[in-house]
This record gives sequence, C-alpha cells and structure tokens, in this order.
Amino acid sequence: MRKDTRNGQFRIRRLMVRDHGFRYATFQIIGYLDGERIRKKFKSRDEAIGERNRLAVLAANTDSGTRAINTRLTVGQVAEAESAFARLGEKSLSTAVEWFLTTYRPPVTQQNLLSAKTAFIADRKQHVRPMTLRDYEATLTDFVAFAANKVSNVHDATTGIVLDFLESRKVGAKRWNNLRGDLSAFFEWCKTPPRQWTRENPVVPVKKFKVVRSVPEIESAARLKDLFAFLETYTGDYGMPQPAGFLVPYFALATFAGLRPSVVEGEIFKIGQLADVSKVIDLDLGVIRVTPHLAKTKDVRQITIQPNMRQWLLNYPVRDFPICVPNLKVHVTNVRERWGLKGKDDVLRHTFISMHVAKFKSVGEAALQAGNSEAMLKRHYLNLVSESEAAEFWSIVPSV
Repeated sequence: MRKDTRNGQFRIRRLMVRDHGFRYATFQIIGYLDGERIRKKFKSRDEAIGERNRLAVLAANTDSGTRAINTRLTVGQVAEAESAFARLGEKSLSTAVEWFLTTYRPPVTQQNLLSAKTAFIADRKQHVRPMTLRDYEATLTDFVAFAANKVSNVHDATTGIVLDFLESRKVGAKRWNNLRGDLSAFFEWCKTPPRQWTRENPVVPVKKFKVVRSVPEIESAARLKDLFAFLETYTGDYGMPQPAGFLVPYFALATFAGLRPSVVEGEIFKIGQLADVSKVIDLDLGVIRVTPHLAKTKDVRQITIQPNMRQWLLNYPVRDFPICVPNLKVHVTNVRERWGLKGKDDVLRHTFISMHVAKFKSVGEAALQAGNSEAMLKRHYLNLVSESEAAEFWSIVPSV
C-alpha cells in the first residue's frame, strides 16, 4: 500500500465543543507525518501551534536534504526545541528556562479541587457565621462546576480561570467583590500549611472594584410613630391570631436599640432564643449587653436603654410578649411589605444610628452602641436628620 505523500502538511482548525452543559473552544491539528494521518486536539491555539511546529520538524527530518547537525539531542528533543523557539519568537529560550527554574514551585500535595472545597466548608463551619458559610458553599460549588473541564487539582487553577469565572457571572461591582472574596478565602486557606495544596493564591491579581456606598436610607419619625401605633393593635396575618402588640419588642429593639434585625441570624432573634432574656436586656441597670456569641462582629458592646425604649419594654415585657414567636419571619415580612420596608432589612438600624448621632452629638458613642467603626459612621451617618426630628423620634412611646 503506497503511503500518502503529503508529508509535513499540517493545519489548525478551531472547533466548538459542548460538555456537561459548558461550551468551549478547542483547536485541532490535521496533517500527515511520514505518510500517516495526524489528528490531535488542544485547549489553546498556542499549544496547537507549538505541536504543529514540532511535527513539521519531525516531518522535515524524515525527508532527504535536511541539514545535519552534530548534537547529543534525540530527534524528538530537537523537534521540541524547534517548537519552543517558534513559540518564543524573539525571546531567548535560555531566558524562558531560567524564569521557569526560578519561579516554578511544585505543590507540596496534590489535592482535587472538589475535595478541597468540601474540606474547606467543613473547616470554616466552626469559624464563620451560617450566612457566610452559605455564601462560600454557593460560590465554590459554581466555581468547581465551571472549572471542571479545565483543571483537576487546586494548584492547576490560574488567575485566568478565576477571571473567566467571575466574568461569566455577569454581576455588578459589589457582587463581583463578594465572589472574589469567597474565592480568595478558599485559595488562601488551601495555600496555608499544613495543606499547601497550592503555592500561590490565583485570586490576588484579580481586580477589586471600588464600590461607593450610597447614603443609607432611614425612616422619618412621623412614619415610625404610625408604624408603632399599628404594631400595638396588630395580631398577625398568618396562622392563629396573636396577642395585640406581639411584634412590638422585635421592632422596638431594632428601632430604638439598633440591634441587627435579621431573623435567624440577627442579634434580636438570638436574644429571643435565650432561656433568660433578662441577662441581656437589663432594665434595672438600663442596658442591653450584646456578647460575642450574639454579635455579628464577635465584639462585646453595651447599649443604653433610652427612656422611650424602656417604656416600650415595660408595656410589652418580653416574658409576656416573647421575641421568637412561631412563624416570626412570616409575620415580620408581612409587616415590612405592608409598610414598604421589604428589602430594607437594616433601615430601622440605620435610623437608630442617625437619630443617636443627631441627639447626642457623639459619633464615637453611636459607634460603640451600634457595633460599627467610628470611621464608617463619619462617612455615612452625619447630618442626616435635624435635632427636632431626632427629638420627635426619641419621644415615640406606647399609646397607653
């Protein structure tokens, strides 16, 4: 059988491949070497070009008339060198080798990306809030699925893959930063001894956007007065009717004490789950003690119970009006929707901070009471309300 005479003729074509729901490009070399047909696929065009050059050299060595050179290299090594020179262009092969020998650091331990993600979630469970853990889980699950056809182990993940993942999400600057932060925390953890599954954190070079925070939205004293008048008569819109005023302690603690209101993970909910709430809400001393296991920031702070807050707690004591009633989240959501507060979880807390600064003229004191930094309050909470508005706010008391 006569061999094909098209020796050394190679071409590259771009193909689109779909695998496990992902669509990506691959590059195929087609040609003939010593009469045999060659077909190979590569992930990048550069890899395909390099292989094409290598094959061309091998093909030339099989033809007559090629220049003979005395060398200790094998035919295959000569072909690889030719290919490397072709890919480097004007750059020196010696320089490339020196850079590689200087910068390359093999991983101490090979670790599968999916297994690393599972281990990271299990470890972080003891150190971060449930909401943060859920964010890690969601981000890393998406990233592992995205990278499945590109990398196997942690150290194989590159800055380019991280960037491709973030760009594929098509999100705004704030969400980009959040996703970037989740990935950076993961790779930094993988990098830290005793794991050392990667030498570098590939997220570090990825840009982080500067997000300009808008002035926080707050509620007016007049509107809050109407809200609490409503709450005093509200018996719920879901399930069995509740005692009138059953949500007053929850909303009062959010509005007049600035406690974080998120149901399940917020400070108010955690206080409501305590066996003895009086250890935290101390009416005798006039303070609310927020301990690390209750606070978002894991710091200790003490909130002064203002006169109107005290009146709300006396008229609606938590022993008779427990904070964590059945279906609390549903009831709170219903009230928020009715009053246009849906999606504004912290608006009451923001109002507390603004009113506190306006009345007491101390950013530092407001920061201590709210559990925020003084710098943050200076940037976002100064001069939002007048003294008269603050006076009206702090005079909102029960109707009876």
